[in-house]
Amino acid sequence: MEVNEIKHHIQSKQFNSFYIFSGTEWKVQKIYIDMIAKTSQKELRYIDNVSDLYTKSGNKSFIQKNYTYVVRDDKELMQNENLQKNLNSIIGNNILILLLTTLDKRLKFYKTYKDSIVEFESLKSQILKKYIQQEINLSDMNCEKLMEVCEYDYGRCLLEIDKIKCYEGNTNFSNSDTTFKFLLEDGVIYTPPKDAIFDFVDSVLDAKVNLAYNLYHQCLAVDEATMVMLSVLYNNTKAVLQVQSCESSDVEKSTGLTKYQIMGARKHLNVFSIRELINIMKLCQECQQGIVTGTIDEEYVMDYILTSIL
Repeated sequence: MEVNEIKHHIQSKQFNSFYIFSGTEWKVQKIYIDMIAKTSQKELRYIDNVSDLYTKSGNKSFIQKNYTYVVRDDKELMQNENLQKNLNSIIGNNILILLLTTLDKRLKFYKTYKDSIVEFESLKSQILKKYIQQEINLSDMNCEKLMEVCEYDYGRCLLEIDKIKCYEGNTNFSNSDTTFKFLLEDGVIYTPPKDAIFDFVDSVLDAKVNLAYNLYHQCLAVDEATMVMLSVLYNNTKAVLQVQSCESSDVEKSTGLTKYQIMGARKHLNVFSIRELINIMKLCQECQQGIVTGTIDEEYVMDYILTSIL
């Protein structure tokens, strides 16, 4: 079932008795749940499992009441075929919405109820930007930056927007753009770590100590493998060494490097001497060998490398 079908159900006030919501956009799911409950005039209730409703389904006072029931990851419902067979009588005049954190399409349950499943995937950037700018007056550039740091998650965007509004209302900042920039720089708006391995290696080859350590910690935050960091550092150092020591006018032919590799290496020329570049490569090889043989503790390798080089 497509999300547009849910919209049609809401507009026509003609609802199915059973829906399954899945996908990453939990905030959009919540919006639709609230709209279904409000439009159907069936009070919203969150329950632990459907089997509790089964035990009450014979109770007249229970049957006379109308609710929009929401249950999350009810494994018993997904596995108990007897419960599934009686689902219509259990729901009665109510609406039941099952929320699934993950959707396993191999299960029989999926094949049985696939027509009831609505997958809420991440919003397209243009739609997300429109929703954000309905909430707060941010420039296009800052709106795109907010989407980026929130990893295009609408729910997270709304949380950060609340921070901006709250802070703006209690300070002398003139507008939302100024407030957003301040909160971003101050770390109040969380910026998730990125895979910064190539920037990290560039900072080492430029001998930028503080930046190198900062980017190294970003690599750790995304669980970058030590052997991968060593390999990239070794290969990029080798390229710098080849270009820096090349006496030929045709560097590409003499070194065997591509134009892109040569361009990248030239950014780091003469920061280290040829002897120092050779020592960096030897150090990487020794550490790689030590990790493989177990003579060096991998946890401390990059700290040792940075201390030795910088």
